[in-house]
Amino acid sequence: MSRGPRLPEGLFRRTPRLEHSAVSAYYHTVVKVLQSIHFYDQRNERHAAIISDLLGPSLLGARVALDLGCGPGNMTARLPAARLLVGIDSDRFSLVHSIEPKTLRIQALAERLPIRTGSVTIAVAISLVEHIADHAAFFQEVARILEPNGCAVLQIPELRYPVELHTKWPVLYVWRSSIRNRVLAATGYEDLNMSTSLEGTIRLAEKAGLNLRRVIPVWHFRLARLAGVPMGYFILLRKSGHEINRRDTRGPFGGS
Repeated sequence: MSRGPRLPEGLFRRTPRLEHSAVSAYYHTVVKVLQSIHFYDQRNERHAAIISDLLGPSLLGARVALDLGCGPGNMTARLPAARLLVGIDSDRFSLVHSIEPKTLRIQALAERLPIRTGSVTIAVAISLVEHIADHAAFFQEVARILEPNGCAVLQIPELRYPVELHTKWPVLYVWRSSIRNRVLAATGYEDLNMSTSLEGTIRLAEKAGLNLRRVIPVWHFRLARLAGVPMGYFILLRKSGHEINRRDTRGPFGGS
């Protein structure tokens, strides 16, 4: 069972508008091609390998690890087991149909997590930040829930890449907002925050009290390097450890 407030069914599920839309047809064609070459599975494996590289054995020894924006658990299933691994997503449909039914799942918004302050060792957020409208609130919440010396691993796309990775639309960031919004709506990505950037992410994270430790560019395809711009980035952040006074053994939900 997922826990947390019941949000509207399918709140953030991708629901492309299919009414004879050329944009939707183009999007689905590209997705099917990528699925046929197992791109998404290979991408998830690469992401899991990067997470392991960034965190090392600390993930195995984590007291509490969160997979924020876990969806149906495709990445959660690839994370080494912490003592308590929790998947969090706003979409109840994805949580109910999780491929990891034994993992604790909570329905919540990433900007308002029902998690006790200072109780999380590691927070992982893959392809989540760009779908959040209030980045400042998100980073303040991540900083709040992390214990001193706790880590956050984020993956964000490069939205200035020649082909926008969500909609598959060429140079989406240069189009007028009216056209851009139509493309986002047609592909089910109305919530895509086009202001997301590496620089802005780092700035807001540091302002919230999270220290930048490492950035890894992600390319996915060898040909992608010809563009001279990474397709995305992994970011490792760490909360300052100066607040340590005593070890609090209570769980992330306020219990022991």
